Order: sequence, then structure tokens, then C-alpha cells
Amino acid sequence: MKKIGFSLLLLVPTVLWGAASRLTEVWWVENIIGIPSIITGIYCLSFVLLLLCRYYLYSFICLILASLWLYQSPSQQYTTASCQDPLKVLQYNLYYTNPELSPFLDYLGKNDIDLVVLQETSPWHGDKLMALIDEYPYQFGGKPKIGYPSGQMVISKQPINLRAHNTLAGHYMISGVWQSSENRPISLYTAHPPSPRSEQLWHERNALINSLERLANYSPYPDTLIIGDFNLSANTSRFEHTYQDYQTAPVQSWPRKISGIFIPSFTQIAIDHFWLRSTESSSLFICKREVLSQFSGSDHSAVITYLSTKTKT
Repeated sequence: MKKIGFSLLLLVPTVLWGAASRLTEVWWVENIIGIPSIITGIYCLSFVLLLLCRYYLYSFICLILASLWLYQSPSQQYTTASCQDPLKVLQYNLYYTNPELSPFLDYLGKNDIDLVVLQETSPWHGDKLMALIDEYPYQFGGKPKIGYPSGQMVISKQPINLRAHNTLAGHYMISGVWQSSENRPISLYTAHPPSPRSEQLWHERNALINSLERLANYSPYPDTLIIGDFNLSANTSRFEHTYQDYQTAPVQSWPRKISGIFIPSFTQIAIDHFWLRSTESSSLFICKREVLSQFSGSDHSAVITYLSTKTKT
């Protein structure tokens, strides 16, 4: 009976975590729940301590529970099918003080990327990106009266027609049309909601996400994209109920490092999101997403998304 009782005691963190995940209106609880590596770490530490104390059965149970929680996190790559002649969309939070932009610029110059959506773009970054004007002749951001709305910039190989909308809290959304091909205009929406470091910022982030959804509901085209660093973990209930009519594929991209210390990929979370809604028989779908971790200088990894075309039956 003692063994059963202690085994059940090991389930207490899981039960408490599950109960806390339902408290979607408590800002700091939602922030903690969004990082499943916390409870994974608790079970890993318990595994080591119990193993050192030679409680092999209980340590094995902790190892199983740690593995199950680790399995709950997205990976750094998502693939559903082979991508035939895909559109490639790259998104990247540059980090305002990032001085190491050359490898990223080289990558864009050497690879066939159709659309690039950037966050935390400084004027210095914008000047450097102008060097790619021949490869990416269509740019939004950095011009007089536009600047970088909430630190955002969009560059493209195909025509774009975008505008910025500000919220009551002073944050900006970008909306408009991306002419991905001569016959296929796509509605494009981007945003960079604030990090929910306080209850006020948490409310502002949630309000911006809701405002963007209402704005996207007026999309005039069959294909609609919503892209950005949303500062919302894919491991939360709020994410599961956000943009439910859209396809999405979370991948782990943040944080790459904290205070200069690199963070293992399996402990990272997905906050750099990409949503797609298609309403036609010949529709776009996300066939692949993957993290590009070779760029340094930012606490985010870049993420590339491949869009292919399918025929609904």
C-alpha cells in the first residue's frame, strides 16, 4: 500500500499542472503553463534524486512522466507531405540590438524565399536589408511616415500592398495583399503583440490577437495568412482556441539563449506562429515548417514555412 500511495503522490505535479491549465484568466499562471519544460524539469530532478536514493521503481515512474511531458512540446520541424513547387515564407524576430545580420542577409541572397516577415527590426537593420532590394524589390517598413510599425518589416519577391493599423494601446497590426502569383492574391496579416510580462501587457496581447482575428475576418481572398511573433505559447489553452478556422503548425523557436547561455532545443517553446486559412477547392496548405538555428544575435530562431497547393475532394 505504501508503494501505491507514494506512486500516486508522484502524480500530484501532473494533476496540479492540469488543473492550473484551466485557469486561463490568470496571467501569470498561463505564462507558467506555457512552458512545459518546467514540469519536465521537476520530474527529471525527482528521477535523479530518487535514483541516488536507490528508489528505482519511483525513479522509473518519474522518468516515464518526464518523457510524457516532454512529448507534449512541439518539435523544431513539422512535415505533412512532400512539398511540390512550394511558396517559402520566412519569419524572424531579429532582436533590436542584434549586430550579427550578415549571415542572415547572405542566406536571403542565396535562397529562393518568396516572403520575409520580420519583427524587432531597428532602423540599422532596415538599412542593411536595403542591400537586398534587387532580390526583394517590394518592401514595407522603413519609409517616412511608416517607420517600423511595432518593429515590423515585410520584404517580398512578389508585389505587396500593405498598411498599418494601430490599436488603442499603441500596438500595430499590418494587413493587405501579397500577390504570390499572377492569379493568386493572398490576404496577409502580421503582428507582434507585446510580451505578457505584466497583467496589463497580457491584456494588451490578448486584445491585439482578438482584434487581428476580427480584421482577418474581412479577408477578400480565399487564402489568408496570419504571421508573427505572438508571444503566446502553443502549449496553452488560449492558443488552442485562437484562430480555430486556420491551419497551423507550431515549432520550437524561443528562447535560443538566456543571458548569453544557449538553451537546449527540447526546452524551447513555440511563439513564432503561422496561421493559414483557405476556402477554395484548390487551396494552399502548410506542408512543412522548420527552424533555422544557424543565425546568431537573436533570442529567437528564424522559421521557414513551405506552402503547397492541394485539391480538396
